[in-house]
Amino acid sequence: MEITNKRNEKWQLGDVLVDDYSHVGLIVKNGDEKYCLMDIDPDSKGNYSTTSSYGNCYKTLAEFYSVKHRYWHKVNAKLVIE
Repeated sequence: MEITNKRNEKWQLGDVLVDDYSHVGLIVKNGDEKYCLMDIDPDSKGNYSTTSSYGNCYKTLAEFYSVKHRYWHKVNAKLVIE
């Protein structure tokens, strides 16, 4: 499923989003199959936590989008493995 917002952004599982404060999150599904925005900002030591998320998790991508679209927008991102 994809959701398109007014900026013509199509949100889907695995997308990277950023808010106005430069927080960065990844759209993921948790163990309960709910959509969450996982925090992918490193801490002061450069470590990441897979247990930290921005806000609640939602049963559908449409519900997730309806809450998050006002504060978050999709950014271009790529995974680099060194």
